Amino acid sequence: MDEVLCKIKEMAKKYKIRKIVLYGSRARGDHSPTSDYDLAVFGDRLSELDKAYFSSEIEEMETLKEIDVTFIKEGVTDKFIEKIRKEGVIIYEQN
Repeated sequence: MDEVLCKIKEMAKKYKIRKIVLYGSRARGDHSPTSDYDLAVFGDRLSELDKAYFSSEIEEMETLKEIDVTFIKEGVTDKFIEKIRKEGVIIYEQN
């Protein structure tokens, strides 16, 4: 796991995040050195304030890569979420 993902994993422990899934080119392994990080964050117990704090921490990370965070509501299914489940790589899961 690269340094950016390790930092995100540590940040996640401070919040009521159930799972973070990396998806897109970095999950598929066909990314370039400048590719962004696409993250799906699952956690129904995550308050709007915690979502804002987590997003803010992500934005403040010292990295030259863009990090896109999408909060996913548990139990919702659509083509986008199915794609995440199919190609995604779990980088954090609460015990």
